[in-house]
Amino acid sequence: MSAIQKNIARLLEERAAAWEKVGKPLADIAATRELTPAEKSSWEGVEADNRAFEQRLETLRGHLSQEAQIAEFSRSLHQSEPFGASSAGQWLNRDTGVRAALEPKQAFITHPNARAEKGDDIAQAMFSGIGQMVRALTTTGGSAIVPASWSATLIDLARSKAAITQAGATIIPMDTQTVNIGRATGDASAAFRAEGGSIATSDPTFDNVTLTAKTMSALVKGSLEFFQDADNADEVVSNAIARAIAGKLDQVALYGGITAGAGAISLPTPPNPRGILAALNAQRPANVLGTAAANGTVQTVGRYYDELIDLLYTVRDSNETPTGLVWNSKVSRMYSKAYDTTGQPLNIPSAVSDVPRFESNNLPSYTLGTMASRANDVFAGDFSQLIIGQRLGVTLQLLTERYADTGEIGIVAHWRGDVQPARPSAFAVYRGLQGAL
Repeated sequence: MSAIQKNIARLLEERAAAWEKVGKPLADIAATRELTPAEKSSWEGVEADNRAFEQRLETLRGHLSQEAQIAEFSRSLHQSEPFGASSAGQWLNRDTGVRAALEPKQAFITHPNARAEKGDDIAQAMFSGIGQMVRALTTTGGSAIVPASWSATLIDLARSKAAITQAGATIIPMDTQTVNIGRATGDASAAFRAEGGSIATSDPTFDNVTLTAKTMSALVKGSLEFFQDADNADEVVSNAIARAIAGKLDQVALYGGITAGAGAISLPTPPNPRGILAALNAQRPANVLGTAAANGTVQTVGRYYDELIDLLYTVRDSNETPTGLVWNSKVSRMYSKAYDTTGQPLNIPSAVSDVPRFESNNLPSYTLGTMASRANDVFAGDFSQLIIGQRLGVTLQLLTERYADTGEIGIVAHWRGDVQPARPSAFAVYRGLQGAL
């Protein structure tokens, strides 16, 4: 039983005990006669206490739901690792020499760099959760630093909703603005020798990735009445912020640096980090497929999966092992509707079916030549080579005046971190592939 479940059980016991002690006797009296003024006052106290218990229980149930989402995300990652053990251990902090990355199923708050900040205890004593903090800010405006444990929950929720982290992107907590990460690229070697022969020395080899924290801001909004009245505000607000962060993280990690040629994508570098496609355009253009098709690529009857096979083998040809394929729901639907001439669904070739596939509708469908609104980009690669540097602090800022004329309040969540495709050869992109309408 988790700590949250224990707290729920404790509160239920306390509520039951309070009812037996005060509430039930008054209810029994009310069944036989009218309550006196003093008894009515006591009954109002019972009702107020019960509402307070229920509010605390709803808050805890919201946290429990979030905990379940994060746990399910961890299980899904763990179960979908067909290519061996986690690669998190290969990333080293160059300053400390210790492992820098989170394991796929590791909660963010458990990493040594995700330590609590000064003032966290005060904030947690004042508010039961993010929703209550936002509710308090609706009357005062301004901004607030989200306590470390709540920030970690937001980050883990965003991880669970982002396609790139589902595909295995490496998360590295950052305790400073700039972090140098060393990756072990080779082990010490061994060799046979003749009797009396000298032993050749060898050292492990490393390369380096520099992460520099940048700021991403996510805006969500809701009605004033919701923030003031909703019992499940913690869960709703946390999930809304997490979805916004996850969506932009998917876009930037895949496209960062692209300003044209992919629908409405406009992610110039700076201020955005450089994502996979921009890195490939600059450093490994041969891994960007489909660019010769001015009007996009239409799947060929009888060779329906050729483009996806070529995409995955472009990664494998570089001695890399793809851990995921990321596309949007329109491409996914297109391949789900692949039938043979007798109307039977096509079998997916093992080269494609063996690689987990992840959907993100933050990848746009766009017009390419005569292919109107059906062109799509598909990403494949070893996503452990996509590094997400994550600063812990999340700041909330309320916009109480901007939406005052509609009775709404905007919440801006400021996320800090960086994205680096550590090894471009580990990725490939098929551009302009036809998706379903």
